[in-house]
Amino acid sequence: MHLDDRSATPLYLQLFEQICRRIEEGDYASGAKLPSIRGLATDLGCARNTVEGAYRLLVQEGYVESRPGSGYVVQNVAYLHRNAEAESPRRNGSAAANRTGGESASNEPREAVAEGTPGNHTSDLIGVPASPIRYDFTYGNLEPGTFPAAAWRAITDDILLSVERAGCDAYNDPFGELRLREAIAWRLVTQRDIDCTPRQIIVQGGTQTSVQNLLALFDAATDAVAMEDPGYDGVRSVVERAHFAVVPCRVDAGLNRFLAEVEASEARLLYLTPSSQFPTCQALPREARRRILDWAERTDAYILEDDYCRDFRYRERSLAPLASMDEAGRVIYMGTFSKSLSPALRINYLVLPEGLLARWRELFAASYSPVPWLNQQVLARFMADGSWDRHVRRVQAKNRRKYETLTRSLQSTMGAKIEVLENGTGLHLLVRVRDGRSQEELVAAARAAGVAVYPTKKYWMRPETAPAGTVLVGFSAIPEPDIAPGITALAQAWFG
Repeated sequence: MHLDDRSATPLYLQLFEQICRRIEEGDYASGAKLPSIRGLATDLGCARNTVEGAYRLLVQEGYVESRPGSGYVVQNVAYLHRNAEAESPRRNGSAAANRTGGESASNEPREAVAEGTPGNHTSDLIGVPASPIRYDFTYGNLEPGTFPAAAWRAITDDILLSVERAGCDAYNDPFGELRLREAIAWRLVTQRDIDCTPRQIIVQGGTQTSVQNLLALFDAATDAVAMEDPGYDGVRSVVERAHFAVVPCRVDAGLNRFLAEVEASEARLLYLTPSSQFPTCQALPREARRRILDWAERTDAYILEDDYCRDFRYRERSLAPLASMDEAGRVIYMGTFSKSLSPALRINYLVLPEGLLARWRELFAASYSPVPWLNQQVLARFMADGSWDRHVRRVQAKNRRKYETLTRSLQSTMGAKIEVLENGTGLHLLVRVRDGRSQEELVAAARAAGVAVYPTKKYWMRPETAPAGTVLVGFSAIPEPDIAPGITALAQAWFG
């Protein structure tokens, strides 16, 4: 490694980039230890704080982990989201600001806030005796401090002080700002191999809004909607409110049975969460994806692929999206920024196949975008300058550590008394207690001890068929230091 004192790039960033390159090229294998700070500083003839700054950024970006007594250890970065251009922090002049909107590890007790969405399960605790929640294993909300506030504020100020602010004085594009649609399309093409153009992308105000609008392209009198059972109840409620018939296809009955029920459904639209099935965390195998694509082409049906948790895999690479395998134009791809950036922004998007695009434009040409112009412009800039890629890497690294801590803690504290249902994906897992207690009993016992876990019955179309004693344990919002003591408290509450 070599540091150039004459370069405009700070020395710690030069060192950071060189180590990143070596990790990505395999010179530093997963599990290898980096040189000590003192030793590397001596070898390079630089100050120790130069090496410390580089190592600190490597930890933040998910390339290495700081382990007490072991130093800095290289992580498995094969599953980290990376920009195809291998962007580094120095490519953005406000990199320092991007790193300050940082991470909060507050250990203060948090009261849950009820919000009737599947991303926040606190409302599921209605009827449970009130008690201060010390450890909230909710799903969907993000850990306080995750949002990159400093970078977002800097971009917002820059836009409002530039000629771009003229957009504040007019109604914006009903299909979404072109810059944002271009940024989304570029990433889908280069990172997910989805063949699409900006004109196919429709910016929307959340999953339920997207589905509600999408259903306007179909006819409730003749078109049925097939859905996974169990599945996301928020989408199911939208479909039912629009008076479409819902055909359940049982995920928990085995893959062959699920595929047979899809093929027998006579549905015009199939809603799928194939990357991390909600709530079981299963991933749909490649061959099953091909069978479903063949079914859709053969029956003139469409597939709504909700890829909500694709960025979060901890053991294996993600399979190709159905949209990237679709040659007949049968897949409607839906992505979101809620799980990585902010659920409060209410920004997601649809990628429509050409066969539906003209009909959408005809129906919604006189509509206004549900997402404010300024939020769209800031997000477009955030994606274009590399801030998004760095932010996602940090969130991925953080959630991988949480996942590992959670699964390890469950095994060490409860062992054979429970069954952990997970697949190394997403932002939650399911825990089944083997002693026959009901979900309600388990949730109440946990709540009395200041621990919030959540029932799962509502995800089954027939709640009486939901497995007994199975609760949802999320890790997207809880700080990593709270996970192990939270699971210890849960084990004490359940088993004494």
